[in-house]
Amino acid sequence: MPGLWNSLYQITSWWPDRWEAPERDFLGHRDIVTQSLSRYHFVARNVHGALLEVGCGRGYGFEVLAMKSTRLTGIDISKQFLGKARDQFPAASFACASGNALPFGDHSFDSVIAFEVIEHIADDVSFLRELKRVSRKSAFIAISTPNILLASGTSAKPLDPFHVREYRASEFNHLLKQTFSSVDVFGQHERRPDNQIVTNNLIDRIPIRWKYFFPHPVQSLLSVALRPALRLEDCRFQNENLESAHTFVALCRP
Repeated sequence: MPGLWNSLYQITSWWPDRWEAPERDFLGHRDIVTQSLSRYHFVARNVHGALLEVGCGRGYGFEVLAMKSTRLTGIDISKQFLGKARDQFPAASFACASGNALPFGDHSFDSVIAFEVIEHIADDVSFLRELKRVSRKSAFIAISTPNILLASGTSAKPLDPFHVREYRASEFNHLLKQTFSSVDVFGQHERRPDNQIVTNNLIDRIPIRWKYFFPHPVQSLLSVALRPALRLEDCRFQNENLESAHTFVALCRP
């Protein structure tokens, strides 16, 4: 049995950063792609002018935001992700870079997006200051991160091996207000139009501490197999009941 387990892990964990951004070609990311796209739709009404996306992944966000922007720029630390993004959006500019040191001058962008990035950054305060540095005075800045209560429960450190830290709603809000003049934090939930929570009793009974017992691809496939397909209209954003949200989305101004 241990030999079988090791073989399964080796097969499913190749190219580990592949699983750190939504991938349409992988069935297990079906709902993760929908959740991700919903965040771009949520902030789209505020996006304008020159847009920078930090951690752009495969570039799915530009599908939603391209018509809102006059110039598209994306950065990511994964060359594989950037290759996919360039193929899809040849008119956009891309750079392989870290959010710790953005390769742009001060006040270069009207809109800055950083979804699911800050939890990977060792110095979160410096990262936020970098976002502010490259933002113009009237810029719109959107930042998202998972809720530690749902992502890792009572674990002393994030269960996701790629995450440096995760936040409670109050911690995330306090951190952002140290850097930005205006901060509004919303929670992302999944509900059907009849207000029924999108859930699966079998999946939700699995303890959080077991979340990474199986390799990411395996657990993702199990989740998709046992849940109804998520739709964009099922993804709701509200600024109350934040502690029960799976993801926080902050709308900020410099």
